[in-house]
Amino acid sequence: MSYSNQELLKMYEQMQFSRLFEEKLIALINEGGLPGFYHLAIGQEAVQVGAVSAMSKEDYFLATHRSHPALVNLLDTNKFICELLGRYEGYNQGKGWEHISSKKEKVLPASGDLGVGVPLAVGFAWALKAQKKEGVVICLCGDGATSEGNVHEGMNMAALFKVPIVFLIENNQWAISTPYAKQTAAKNLSTRAASYGMTGVTIDGNDVEKVRETVEEAINKARKGEPSVIEAVTYRWKGHFEGEPGLYRNPQEVEEAMKNCPVKKLKEKLMAQGTLTVDMVEKIDQDIVARIKAAFDYAAKSPLPTEEQTVDYKMVYATYLGGDLQ
Repeated sequence: MSYSNQELLKMYEQMQFSRLFEEKLIALINEGGLPGFYHLAIGQEAVQVGAVSAMSKEDYFLATHRSHPALVNLLDTNKFICELLGRYEGYNQGKGWEHISSKKEKVLPASGDLGVGVPLAVGFAWALKAQKKEGVVICLCGDGATSEGNVHEGMNMAALFKVPIVFLIENNQWAISTPYAKQTAAKNLSTRAASYGMTGVTIDGNDVEKVRETVEEAINKARKGEPSVIEAVTYRWKGHFEGEPGLYRNPQEVEEAMKNCPVKKLKEKLMAQGTLTVDMVEKIDQDIVARIKAAFDYAAKSPLPTEEQTVDYKMVYATYLGGDLQ
């Protein structure tokens, strides 16, 4: 499938927005301006941007602890950064962070625990089917998570009950410090789909067009009650979290992987066909940097929770309670 120049340009801008956003996070972490652990997806942008660009307004996304490329393009930037900075105006009163969710934007509650999101996503998909909704759940998980038992249980139930879901495995080659070759003897994780009675496919996760096309096809099948598995093969450039040095990896391996940068690949294609120019690249970067700065400035001026609000968890738990997902 071919996409228009405007669609390709939008995907480039979305990937670049994620890249510059995470580089801003790195700068703030190094300055001591951000506490806690931030799991970055630099080098993996094409997987999530390709997926969210394939979604319709009826579809839902379930994130992981490494989902900035998706979240910065699905959520309001000001409210998202308020959440990261622990501000009360954040999506979950500043308490969500890695577990951020938004009913309005159809971002389902994320979990930092490996594989936990899969059975939850299946439950949400089952609810969509039971309520006869048109939506499909895009369930993201990493290669390491697929070794968890609850992932197998969730995928099995999804196939058994024919719920509208797409399992998107973001295979970045490393489960914290364990390389893919030491996680499983399977050549491709997508082959596991067959054991549940689903179809599975492995694709180049650094090709945003291929990701979008594959996810679109999977969404169309899911709407008909045919869940499936997509394995998007990419690479994690950074450590498990920012500040973790990744000494378990050969630096040459990382250097080689960085040559296959998804953002650079699409930029070069667009420039070669004349859709993108040097001046446009500079303008896009300037606009993104300004947007990110404005959002961080907004969040920095937003109030922290009061003592009473800090111990009030009703909003967090009420976000997705109730029978109607809409």
